[in-house]
Parts: sequence; C-alpha cells; structure tokens
Amino acid sequence: MGEQASTTRDRIAGAGLSRRDLFVLGGGVLLAGALGLSGCAPASPTRRADPVQAMLGTTSFTVAHRGGSADWPEMSKFAYDQSVRHGVDALEMSVVRTADGVWFGAHDGVLDRVAGVSGFVVKERTWEEVQSLRIRPPDAQPDQESQPFLRVEDFIDAYSGSHALWIDPKAVHRRHYEELMALMTARVATPSEVFVAKCDAAITEWGELARRNGMQSWGFYYGRQFDEDPDLFEATQSAWTMLGLDWNADARYWEQFVADGRPVVAHVIDTVAERDQAVDRGAVGLMVAGVAEVLG
Repeated sequence: MGEQASTTRDRIAGAGLSRRDLFVLGGGVLLAGALGLSGCAPASPTRRADPVQAMLGTTSFTVAHRGGSADWPEMSKFAYDQSVRHGVDALEMSVVRTADGVWFGAHDGVLDRVAGVSGFVVKERTWEEVQSLRIRPPDAQPDQESQPFLRVEDFIDAYSGSHALWIDPKAVHRRHYEELMALMTARVATPSEVFVAKCDAAITEWGELARRNGMQSWGFYYGRQFDEDPDLFEATQSAWTMLGLDWNADARYWEQFVADGRPVVAHVIDTVAERDQAVDRGAVGLMVAGVAEVLG
C-alpha cells in the first residue's frame, strides 16, 4: 500500500499538477485522465449539500465568468468542466432564448461573435438551427476545438449538485423572466441553495424576481457609471443581495461598496495581479474569466 501511494505521488509530481488540478471523489480518488492512470472511472464534481452557502463561506470565492471565457470556448460544457477542474466555487452563464422556447448559454442576442456567422439573431431562430453552429475558442487559444452550445437544462443538471450557478438573462426581453425562473426552480429541489440571479444592476426586475423566490442576487456596476449618474446606486441597489464592481474602478467607489456591508464581487478578473488588487480593496468574491491563470 505504501509503495503504491509513493508511486502515485511521484506521478503527480512528474505531471506538474497543483492541488487545484485534481478532482477528489469521496476518499480522494485522483483524476484518471489528468494522470494517465488506467482502470479508473472518470471523476465528477464533488457534491455539496448547499452550493450557494458553500460559496459564500469561502474566502475570495471564484465564479467562472462564461465558464472561463479567456481560456476556453465560452459557456460550453468543455469550458465549465475545465473550470470545475481548476477549483472554482461557482459557474456563470448568460442565457438567451430561441424562437421555439429553448434556453441556452450565450452572452449576446446575436451569435456572430462566438460562432463566426453573420446576422444570426437568436430570438428569430430555432434550437435546431443553433445546434448546427459551434462556439469558437478565444483568440488566445486558436488551436482548441470549437464546441456546441449548451442548454440551460443540461447546465443545471450537470452542476447544480456541486456548484452555485449564476444565471444572467441580459440579452432576453424582460417578459420572459418568469419563464426562465420557472425553468430554474423546476429543475432542482431547493433553488435558493443552487442559484444566484445575476444581471446589470439597472435591470432590477431580475433581482426582485429572485428575491421573491428566496434566491441570492448580484447586480453589477462599473465605476464610470457613477461619474455619469450619481443617483444610479440609490435607484437600483435595493434589488440585490450582493453587489458587483469592476476591479479597477476608482478607489472611492470601492470604499463605498465595501462600507455598504453586502458581499462585493469584483469583475471581470483575467490575471493574478487583478485578483490581488480586488482582494486588497475588499472583494469577497471574484468573477473570473482567466481561470487558468488565476487559479493555476
């Protein structure tokens, strides 16, 4: 037994893996694919009874922005799996809705940027049409394979038992919010333990709907907005249980947000230096696009 354990440690060291590169299953089975071991089943995310509270109880918790959009094809199953392997505490998905009522992960109402097409308006197309497209890798990773789009139901089913899921309907008309909330709450036993409703802080309807369903919510701001509209915070802040501010916003805005007392999550973090600055300013959470660098 001791010799086998020693051999395993040697293989970990030889692979150059950090602790965050490993999955743990129960008593500590190592991820077979990462180490090249045979005879082991693929690892799955460690289950948590209450992913939202587990996240909130973690110092400087991390949320994979679009699944780690700086590193992998954004909001693909592949990207979320990689972020999980790196040890993130939560996963973020911006969602859109097809003409035939299918919800899936995409940041924009038009898929041209991520799929290399022209004039592909999601609300005018069917899910079958979307499935013919693929999400391109980020510019910094041109050798990666393009990936299929991921339905919201499949996202929830894959990760709701292990990670807090941040859902943002920014590119969808507000008349569809109730439909999205119904989809989310029907998919899990205790939605308040799984979901965080995320949106531009000015779109208060989504935060208020989350409150009525007992969920945490996160409204994000940019410091430059307060230079243009000093009344914005007062007009919108009550809808949100957590606040977001860009990591490089003016220090005076960071001081005001931290003094408010609600958790402040910095966005969007690409590098270790940005992470460190956000934490120094008082961020308790980090919306991270550069997962591979920030978590190592």
